[in-house]
Amino acid sequence: MVKLSLVALLTGTGLVAALPSFLTPLTGRSSDGSDSLSVDRRATGGKVTSKALARFDNSNIEDGMGNGTDWYHLYLGNGTEAAGWPSKDKWVSFEDMFNNYKLQMYVACQFLNWRLPNNDIAEVEAIYDGIQMAADASGVDHRLILAIIMQESHGCVRVNTTNLGVRNPGIMQNHNGKAYCNDNKKLTTPCPAATIHEMIREGTSGTSSGDGLAHCINLSGNGDVSDYYRAARIYNSGSISKTGNLESNIATHCYASDVANSSSFCHGT
Repeated sequence: MVKLSLVALLTGTGLVAALPSFLTPLTGRSSDGSDSLSVDRRATGGKVTSKALARFDNSNIEDGMGNGTDWYHLYLGNGTEAAGWPSKDKWVSFEDMFNNYKLQMYVACQFLNWRLPNNDIAEVEAIYDGIQMAADASGVDHRLILAIIMQESHGCVRVNTTNLGVRNPGIMQNHNGKAYCNDNKKLTTPCPAATIHEMIREGTSGTSSGDGLAHCINLSGNGDVSDYYRAARIYNSGSISKTGNLESNIATHCYASDVANSSSFCHGT
C-alpha cells in the first residue's frame, strides 16, 4: 500500500501546544513503481509474532520517558539503534503522547478541509479506546498505532477516503477497509464509536485487501526496535528499498523518521 501522508510525528517531536504550520490536506497514495523489495498481502486479524516485540497488554499508559521535547531530528538509514534511531526506552509514554496530540485532534478536521466538522469529545475518546483495543488484540504497541494515526489523518475521524490506485479510508488511511465517516464527501456526524474502533482495527490488523501494522512488523522481521520504523515505511509505501535505507523508495521519504519523532518526542537520541 502506497501512501502520501501529512505530518512528522513518533519520538514525540513536533508535538506542540499550537498546531504546526505544516498541517496540509491528505493527497492520497499512488501505486507507483520503485526499486523496492515487494511484500505480500496478508489476511485480516494480524498479530505480532515476535516475542521480543509483541505486546498484548497495553494497560500501562505511563510506559515511557515522560512528555518529551519539541524538536525534530531527521533520522536516516536502516532504522537500527546503530544507525542512530531511538531505542524503545527513549519513547514517551502513551499517556503523554495522547495528551500532547489531543488539541490537534480537536481541530485537525477543519485544517484538512474547513468544511469538515471537527472531532467532538466522544470521538476523541473513541480514538483512545480504539487504540487500546487494537493494541491488545494485535500485539502492536499503542504508541506506534497513535503515531500512524497522527501521521495519516491528525486524528480527524472525518478524514476523506483517498484513492490513487488504492482506496484508503479512515483515520489510518488503511488498505480498502470498510470503516469510514467520510467517503466521497458523504459525511457521518457524529462518527460512531464502533466505526472509529473498526478504522483502527483495520489499520492495525489488516483488511481482506492488504496489510495492517502487525503484518508490517512481521514482514520486517528483525526482532528489534528497527521493526517499528521499518513497519512504518512498509505501511506507507508497501515495501522497503533494496538499499535498506528508510528514506529511500517511493511515497513519503521521511515517513519513518516522522514516526520515530512522534513516539520518542526527541528524548535524548
